[in-house]
Amino acid sequence: MPIAAKLLPLLLIAVVAAATVRAGDIRTERVHFAPGATGAVIAGSIQGRGSIDYLLGARAGQTLSVTMDSDNTAAYFNVIPPDAENVAVYAGHTGPELNRYVGTLDLDGDWKLRVYLYRAAARRGETADYRLQVEVAGEPDPGTAREANDFGPREWDARGDLGCARGGRPMQAAACPFKVVRYRMDEGATVFVIRPGADVAPGAARTLYLHNGEWSTPASDAVSASQHGDLWTVTVGEEVYEIPAAVISGG
Repeated sequence: MPIAAKLLPLLLIAVVAAATVRAGDIRTERVHFAPGATGAVIAGSIQGRGSIDYLLGARAGQTLSVTMDSDNTAAYFNVIPPDAENVAVYAGHTGPELNRYVGTLDLDGDWKLRVYLYRAAARRGETADYRLQVEVAGEPDPGTAREANDFGPREWDARGDLGCARGGRPMQAAACPFKVVRYRMDEGATVFVIRPGADVAPGAARTLYLHNGEWSTPASDAVSASQHGDLWTVTVGEEVYEIPAAVISGG
């Protein structure tokens, strides 16, 4: 049965109305199911670079089903596990079914459903009205829970250590652990690197995107970069990272 058809009865269960999220805002809301219900319908609006995280408490072994409808085809949602800040186990714009997700959860805690506009639409300041239909079904199964991740994604193409520095201090060789996920169909990658001086832990990583030679970050910090030979130097605020081209290409 299609997910949308399966979740349609949730319209009768609960409606969670989200306030409009305008350009540049980041908003967090907790999802509450009506007593005895296993799902909810969430309605809201976003604009530009604004995004919203819906916190959904669930247990390992349960099945999460989410479908999203919007009046803007550039609006998507990601599913982010409790042990990650920005790394999604499902991204709506790249999933096998756009904005349709069904999966078995593997951690207890607050799972995030992040709603956002894709880059071009966000830059243009477009708006989107949307509706998320959410269901958490099944009994928890502690035996299916994995260990919480140290940082970044659970799956990656390579990991190691990068040179890094902070606040004008000398560059420290191999001081910042990283993981990299390389793009398969395009030139670029996403690099998850522990900030200089920070402990390795969930939420301690800086996320850096490289696409068509341009570096960016989901945070609001300014990013600058230069390439000399096979080495990128990427500066984010007071943080400086040295990233060999082989990290990106695998060469």
